[in-house]
Amino acid sequence: MNNYESYTDTELASLLAHGDESAYIECYNRYWKNLFIHACRMLRDEDQAMDIVQDIYSNLWNKRDSLIVNSSIKTYLYTSVRNHVINVINKGKQKDKYLDSIAAFAQKGESSTDDYVHFKDLVERIDREVDKFSPRMKTIFVLSREDGMSNKDIAEKLEITDHTVKKTINRALKLLRTQISSFF
Repeated sequence: MNNYESYTDTELASLLAHGDESAYIECYNRYWKNLFIHACRMLRDEDQAMDIVQDIYSNLWNKRDSLIVNSSIKTYLYTSVRNHVINVINKGKQKDKYLDSIAAFAQKGESSTDDYVHFKDLVERIDREVDKFSPRMKTIFVLSREDGMSNKDIAEKLEITDHTVKKTINRALKLLRTQISSFF
């Protein structure tokens, strides 16, 4: 039986590339604790650090056939941990940005909903006030504001002067402003 503890990183990498499970176990035993501590220092989260180190070792075994170690297994593993931590941090930042955008959207949605409810209440209040107008004032106001008719068209339809239409609309608007000013 071989004593894998005495092998160099280069020898372990070579054995690992050929599928030697004992070489893998030696890499794991040799570096796992230090990699975990390294990841913990960067993340300040033991659970995430453990997940990262486990992922690194899973990848090491799964990619053993195509493993290219330019310096040493130790350097390769530390670099892998560092890169994985950076990816986790970046994903966290993306997640934070996403959550911030959802919060902003929700806040905007609340505002939009509040604005809509406020608008609906205002329209109902205006309708109630318009219903209090005299029949003639109400007719002129509705033809002007709701039906979009011009003063001239209203005057012709009701057989009154343009001046009367204009004066009646101005009085109606003045009454509305007075009645709904408390709404704001």
